[in-house]
Amino acid sequence: MSTDERVGLLAYLSKTKGIGGTLKREPRDFIVEEITPGGVILEVGKNQCFKDTQGDYTHFTLEKTNWDTMRAVKAIARACGVSHKRLKFAGTKDRRSVSAQRVSIWKVPKERLEGVHIRDIILRDFSVSDGPVNLGMLKGNRFTVIIHDVAKNADKLVKKTIRQLDGKMPNFFGTQRFGLRLNNHLVGRHILGGEFKEAVMSFLCDTGNEPEEATTVRERLRETGDFKKAFEEFPNYLGFEKSVLNHLAKTPTDYIGALRVLPKKLRLMFIHAYQGYIFNLALSEYLRSGEMPKELPLVGYTTPLDNVTEEILKREEIHKGQFRVPSMPEMAMEGEMRSSLAKFSDFMILGFNKEDSNIKVRFVLPPGTYATILLRELMK
Repeated sequence: MSTDERVGLLAYLSKTKGIGGTLKREPRDFIVEEITPGGVILEVGKNQCFKDTQGDYTHFTLEKTNWDTMRAVKAIARACGVSHKRLKFAGTKDRRSVSAQRVSIWKVPKERLEGVHIRDIILRDFSVSDGPVNLGMLKGNRFTVIIHDVAKNADKLVKKTIRQLDGKMPNFFGTQRFGLRLNNHLVGRHILGGEFKEAVMSFLCDTGNEPEEATTVRERLRETGDFKKAFEEFPNYLGFEKSVLNHLAKTPTDYIGALRVLPKKLRLMFIHAYQGYIFNLALSEYLRSGEMPKELPLVGYTTPLDNVTEEILKREEIHKGQFRVPSMPEMAMEGEMRSSLAKFSDFMILGFNKEDSNIKVRFVLPPGTYATILLRELMK
């Protein structure tokens, strides 16, 4: 099963031939520049000025290379000697990229931040404010991407596809929604089904896109079921897994308790991923049929269901009432509606190297959309 199939990406909006190619050979092949609510593009490598106001928050631009946003924020917090909860940002950026975004920190002065030195992280453009940077506090993101190993006529094919899309793309959830091992939605499905042992074992034992040592210990645990031994063998960088294993080593059948060892945000991510999987499947079916509703549900216990989504849930043997999660009420999800299509703008080809078979493109997306989905339409 392909990566796309595993996360429900089964159709395209455009009918053109794809250019093929590969992404993210190097982090600098994928540049993400946040656009502030005021329309300022946080250009990589460029200093900018922001006005000071009175307050307890220091805002700064975080430029990072090959860092996950949350990991970078925690590293900055450690360097400042404070809790990572003091730092806020508008949205996460792709790990394998060079990205720039605004971040705020509470009651840490500019002078202390200027003394932070972390490899592949730059802090700049400091300003003082009376409030934090909050989730969603951005106008969008500008992406500059190099696609390698493309077709000889890639420039013509890209132009044809962009004309056909006419500023719109499917509002699919990209693979980032589903975790490194592409299994977040599988854990979520088990939780909704009341299959808590299966949810835990999926979280601990599913493999993919990891170092060999991680794959080996996961597979061994699936074979043996020995939680104590697994706790000793799992590498320390699998910290969440080790927390779950530590709980199970003491109480081997308390699978709900083991899940609750994980931060609530992470547990909710499993349910969000399953919502995204159902959405992707439904949108794929509508794309194939050519009949596109304006919105589709991110299923929860209150959302109205269209016929296609209802049929998918039947196949999954899940009903929307299960999104209340009786055994874990803190995981309940009301659901919401999401647009079927998303807009993109300012698309341009910055360069096409026929000899080296690569093409460089740039475009702007609104918050909550995935650059990889537009690139998927081009590459196929």
